[in-house]
Amino acid sequence: MMPQATRKLAASAAVVASLALAFATTSTPADADEECSVTDVDYAVVGNLLIKDTQFGAANGVYRMGDGKLRLRLENRPDGATRTARLMSYDFQNHFTVKASFAAWSTAVETQSRTTIASDCDGAAKGTLSQNEVVWSTPVDGYHSDGSLACTGNVCGKFGAPPAGTSPLHEAANVRFSPFRFGPDGKTFSMDYTRVSHSDSPKQTAYVSLSGRETKRVCVHEAVACQ
Repeated sequence: MMPQATRKLAASAAVVASLALAFATTSTPADADEECSVTDVDYAVVGNLLIKDTQFGAANGVYRMGDGKLRLRLENRPDGATRTARLMSYDFQNHFTVKASFAAWSTAVETQSRTTIASDCDGAAKGTLSQNEVVWSTPVDGYHSDGSLACTGNVCGKFGAPPAGTSPLHEAANVRFSPFRFGPDGKTFSMDYTRVSHSDSPKQTAYVSLSGRETKRVCVHEAVACQ
């Protein structure tokens, strides 16, 4: 027969093990969100560039842009059915080459640049998250790209194309992102093509699409106050 002291020790161990299992199985990101009024979520993103309306359609097409990262801040609302979404950061590395040819004309323009947004404690853009979709209500503040263009071919310097060789790139645009639509697990999202620029020289309209995958989720216990 097991001594009384041993029985008590075994019973205590069983209780401790049960409590440990309970704590281990209830700590999930979803549960944390329920207890958290403000959550920051980081995403790794990739993107495609759609170019339309070029001269003679010579450079029309879809180009893989590169990759980057962004952060969303999600805040609970009193109604409980929706959350406020804020775009806190966006950093994208662009590297792609646009080739155009028509008759005896041909050119290739390689773009290497970085696209960022304004750093604002209130977010560079604001929207609403409802039923796995963020709908943006404001444009993206401070959306701009900086880097370089490298042009080769017999059209460089003509019809609005950059000059031959390498030249600097500095562009700012008024952009309002299309809705972010999340997958069933809430860990991935996609954004349909959003118009980011239009010019008559060179003649073209550019659109960007994004796909994102969650990499980190943090409860913000004290939201950063605007100074």
